[in-house]
Amino acid sequence: MNCACFIDLGAAKLDFESYAILLEEVGAKYEQVKFYGYNAKKNGDFNAYIRDVGAEVALPLHNRKKVRVDVRQVVDSVACACKNPHIDAILLVCAEVDSLPMIAAIKAQGKKVFIGVESPSSVSDRCDGCFVIKKTFKENKEAAAEKGEDFLPYTGIEKDEDDGMNDVREKLQAALDRKSAQKSAHTQQKEDDELVKLLSKYF
Repeated sequence: MNCACFIDLGAAKLDFESYAILLEEVGAKYEQVKFYGYNAKKNGDFNAYIRDVGAEVALPLHNRKKVRVDVRQVVDSVACACKNPHIDAILLVCAEVDSLPMIAAIKAQGKKVFIGVESPSSVSDRCDGCFVIKKTFKENKEAAAEKGEDFLPYTGIEKDEDDGMNDVREKLQAALDRKSAQKSAHTQQKEDDELVKLLSKYF
């Protein structure tokens, strides 16, 4: 099966490892490849592949809303379907808003449409094949950074039900007891009250 790929790198925040997994899952011979929203620094892991296969790139459109399909991707994919009888299928990774006319136009030319998505949807239901993009360690870390969260990869070790907090409480209480023995009655009571408030707040 001969396939052409039109990939919006910003639509699913792909890195090259995820893209390579997607290609393997589709299992086609890739005759034409074009990336949209390409940034040489941000998407540097694609550079060797772009050079090796002679892929085309289109730079980001700064006035484009990322939730809407890139109009250049629409024009290129439909033109490819119309002009290349040897192409059997089109692989898309695209923003879903306004993408249905593109998918319909490609299919009207007798081509299969495969789509890579973060999760299945009504748009992917209109395609001949839907492939959920496998998120890599790098992508998960970047997603956590955008949310201001710390990223901790799954280790396979399940936490205890109390998450070790009983041990923390015991150690804090022991420290409190030691401090209390060294303070005057007034200072001791004040600090005890503060620590009790702190313990009750978090535990």
